[in-house]
Amino acid sequence: MNPCITVVMPAYNAQATIETALKSIRMQTVADQIEILVIDGGSTDATREIALRYGAAVLDNPRRLPEPAKQIGAQQAKGRYLIEMDTDEAFVHPDQLEKRLQLFAAYPDVRCVVCDKMYPGVKGGLAARYVCACGDPFTQFVYRRKDGVLDTFRKNIAEQSGTAHILRFGADAATPIGDGGTTMVDLDWTKENFPDRWKDLRFICGIASHIIGKTACCGCISGDDVQHFVKAGFADYLAKLRFRVVNNLFYPEESGYSVRTERAPAGALSHRKYGFVLYAATLIGPCIDSVRLAWHYRDPSMLLHFVYVYYVCLYIAWCLAASKLGRTIRNTTYGQ
Repeated sequence: MNPCITVVMPAYNAQATIETALKSIRMQTVADQIEILVIDGGSTDATREIALRYGAAVLDNPRRLPEPAKQIGAQQAKGRYLIEMDTDEAFVHPDQLEKRLQLFAAYPDVRCVVCDKMYPGVKGGLAARYVCACGDPFTQFVYRRKDGVLDTFRKNIAEQSGTAHILRFGADAATPIGDGGTTMVDLDWTKENFPDRWKDLRFICGIASHIIGKTACCGCISGDDVQHFVKAGFADYLAKLRFRVVNNLFYPEESGYSVRTERAPAGALSHRKYGFVLYAATLIGPCIDSVRLAWHYRDPSMLLHFVYVYYVCLYIAWCLAASKLGRTIRNTTYGQ
């Protein structure tokens, strides 16, 4: 009998965190209905051995990076529902996936469920809180993220039953990001409604945005939170920012943001990238946001928002100049 849920987990030298992630899956009340596919990019540590110990199938990813790993996993998935999950993420409660299945059953028009909040694990580093709360400075500017999805998109909550919430969106509205972070989608429905696209790399990297764009809704459950055991020291986080800049500038087929702009041609997202430049040019905007974030989270590390904004701007300028001079820019590290 085929599993109900397939968890796709891109991996590369993840022995420090993958066991915690796998334990959180195996502790789920519906664990017997879950297939785990670890898509390994050639790990030289114990990643593969740990995955096998928890009953995961390990598939090879010749390109190493997480984007093609997601594509491989989606094509091999046997479950009706698909979850993209990083090796440094973990479910917090044992009934999270059971509640998601109940939401799907209760609301047939919902084909995507996103987690509510992400919070850092212990000893994550100077930028760990910022990563979980904001993602990156560009994402924070565009979405004005708050404590979680339900807080950020409160005006979009159209229905509620217990802890389950249904969010509905207009044609040009910003929507939850849903790129990874244990987002759960109805893969069978996706195959039927996107028969010529669902295997494409660009589609898979933004699968939640495509689904929400077509259905104009998604589900989110209060308390459906994920602990992110990110290792984000200052230098580590700058490397992650460089990874994201390169993807967004030169490889949009692997960038979730470029996909999200497709469903908002009227300007809700497609023009905000230009607004980010103006935002940075004001100087006062990033300063105010740095103080606001530090106060809201009671965490002085959030003051570095200012630094991250201008680091991204400078790196974008450097990449564009290098490209004009004929230099090929490509990610070779494993950034998430």
